[in-house]
Amino acid sequence: MLNEVLFRLEKGITVRIDIAMLGYGKVGRALARLLLRKVDVLRDQYDLTFRVTGIATRSRGCAINPAGLDLDATLAAVEAGDPLDGLHQGDPLDDTIAFIKTCPADLIMEATWLNPRTGQPATDYARAALGAGRHFVTANKGPVAFAYRELSALARQNGVGFFFESTVMDGAPVLGIGREALLATTVRRIRGVLNSTTNYVLTRLEEGASFDEAVAGAREIGVVEADPSTDLEGWDAAVKIVVLANVIMGADLRPGDVDRTGITGITSAEARAVLQAGERIKLVCEAVCTEGAVRASVRPVRLPLSDPLSQVSQTSSAVTFETDTLHHLTMIEGNTDPTTTAYGMLVDMINIARGRYT
Repeated sequence: MLNEVLFRLEKGITVRIDIAMLGYGKVGRALARLLLRKVDVLRDQYDLTFRVTGIATRSRGCAINPAGLDLDATLAAVEAGDPLDGLHQGDPLDDTIAFIKTCPADLIMEATWLNPRTGQPATDYARAALGAGRHFVTANKGPVAFAYRELSALARQNGVGFFFESTVMDGAPVLGIGREALLATTVRRIRGVLNSTTNYVLTRLEEGASFDEAVAGAREIGVVEADPSTDLEGWDAAVKIVVLANVIMGADLRPGDVDRTGITGITSAEARAVLQAGERIKLVCEAVCTEGAVRASVRPVRLPLSDPLSQVSQTSSAVTFETDTLHHLTMIEGNTDPTTTAYGMLVDMINIARGRYT
């Protein structure tokens, strides 16, 4: 199937990719809407069409239709609180692994929940999809932070794509820069402000809010994990710096290897005093290569206002690469929403269709 797709793409013939989606929360539904919005662009600019042949959710059941699901109908059902089972054709499925093996799809696009301490269940989903010869695109950090080398090898072994642009800084092409632009260079250090929740909380502390008020504000705008400690104690940030270190610096770290300190001890008085002194407190993720070994940390750091990382506020993010060629390269992403995450997944889908598997 895939060789045929590539042949037809080279010949300028419109091809179709059948997609199965794991997870239909905010990101999954944003992806569905983005796919619908970009139908003409995909066809006219990339000779690419698609069908979503299956959707699996944790709380709304699943639906498979080999002829393609009506995405508008799936969105209406889930947002009305209805299950997807009424749109399903075929025998009932026991679990998500059975869905992955059963759904007729070339590509699995995954945006499910994550346990940042184990990388599950998404890592098992990735193994099942790649092992079955399906391309796998994920917005989930777990598979890359806990099993990057294993899953990359499995993808190569089965001749399929494994992409994950949305795992760090949503849809900003951070990993794409490492893959496509930082060629023949050595990345010596990566520094970033990568967790939206803690950055928002620190911004509010500077403005005079109490810690509890700042966390409540983050919850109101929907950027806090179900377990706030995942953000506030630096677990999410630790997973993200591990992704960057493993993919761009060739490390083989796990989140538990990161020297991690969160922001729970920081007060509004401290944040305001630091700002008055011409600095800002940021939760900085860092990976450094020294003597052939990569070490990673996450901790609150006082940054001078001249540092680009000090200038990101609210839910914005930034990352700086220090290399032997470009010296310092910084990317800043503005405030995000589920569509920005979905966009990274769309780019990954296009790259797979173009035959760029890693």
